[in-house]
Amino acid sequence: MDKTKITRENVVEAENKLFSAQLVSNVDILDQLLHDDLVAVAPTGQIVTKEMDLNSHKAKTMIIEDASTEIDNIKITGDTALSIVTMTAKGKMMGTPLEGKFRYFRVWKRFDDTLKVIGASFMQLP
Repeated sequence: MDKTKITRENVVEAENKLFSAQLVSNVDILDQLLHDDLVAVAPTGQIVTKEMDLNSHKAKTMIIEDASTEIDNIKITGDTALSIVTMTAKGKMMGTPLEGKFRYFRVWKRFDDTLKVIGASFMQLP
């Protein structure tokens, strides 16, 4: 990755890597992609940290059985990118079946030669 700028291709690659890691709960890859100071807001309004996210994958409290994503928009400003992604998913959260479309808003920031998520929010679409 060019250390002087972020490209759309960089963000698409990072989003795809993140999605693949989420599908199989690959905590090592998620650890690389999520910034230590990550702040995310869940549909319930709960604030989620990197540690909380990784722990949910380690404990397998979120199981994705089937999913696909579509990148709706990417905006780049300097060393920061905003992505809007729609995920169609089926799975279980803490044993409760979950199915539908979800919209994610992520803030990616470049740190040396890698992109990391520093902020995120997601909601279920009607």
